[in-house]
Amino acid sequence: MSLPLQQRADYRLSLPQRERALRLFNQRSELLWFGFRGRFDADGVAAISLEQLHEGVRGGGGTGAVNGGVIAAGFDAVSVLSGLGQYETDVVVTLELSVQFLSLARTEFAPEFRGWVTRSSRTLSFVQGTLEGGGRVFATASAMVMPVFAAAS
Repeated sequence: MSLPLQQRADYRLSLPQRERALRLFNQRSELLWFGFRGRFDADGVAAISLEQLHEGVRGGGGTGAVNGGVIAAGFDAVSVLSGLGQYETDVVVTLELSVQFLSLARTEFAPEFRGWVTRSSRTLSFVQGTLEGGGRVFATASAMVMPVFAAAS
């Protein structure tokens, strides 16, 4: 059961700009540690997959489920990636993040974080997200992110 993409804003950045942002995003050390890998889908949805399920990622509900702290980190990552599709900057920060856990995110279902911007301005984007796998929704989230632009010299 996938949740419908309610209100969704299109990417503001062009495909080459998004490809650059994604390349830099996927090189970040925290993403590599968690085993996260991001992508931009054509429908305005950013996605984060768990490419490595090392022991530090598994936990809550036994080693067959994703740890709750990792779930929060995944939603943070997909919210930032969603914001990066909106702004010409290398830095987007999370100002607010709320996670609703619905059921154990069992690793055998290959859970994936999906996020999309519902509203965006020059200084803020509002993001909705899901953690889904095997036709199930394990958690939902809402976030507010902000671009950080380099200071003028």
